[in-house]
Amino acid sequence: MGNSGRGAEGLRITHAADRERYEALLDDHLIGVLQYGPGSHEDARDILSTVVDPEHGRRGIGTALVRTAIADAEEAGLDIEATCWFAHGYLERHPGHGAGTPSDEPSPGEPSPDAQTPDAREGRS
Repeated sequence: MGNSGRGAEGLRITHAADRERYEALLDDHLIGVLQYGPGSHEDARDILSTVVDPEHGRRGIGTALVRTAIADAEEAGLDIEATCWFAHGYLERHPGHGAGTPSDEPSPGEPSPDAQTPDAREGRS
């Protein structure tokens, strides 16, 4: 999918590489964020968290964020790891994705991607 993509009904996924995250935008409003960081080795990327505004939950937005992040990592030749339980589950259900395997230990107790708004996660109200 490259650095950005557009889904149904105006959903746009963009890569904010300077912030190590992917953003889901609907009509230019931030409704979801996938945060990533370095993995366990030089050629790995770890998906750390996926958060979707509860008003937009259960519509595939978290999945779209994860798919885009995986596609970009694969395109860059990076192994994919997932500390984030949501991304970890996606990788378990879709084992053909990525050069690497998901982390063995997703973060215990990490909230659902629908648990808080991206603004709340960023410390904004």
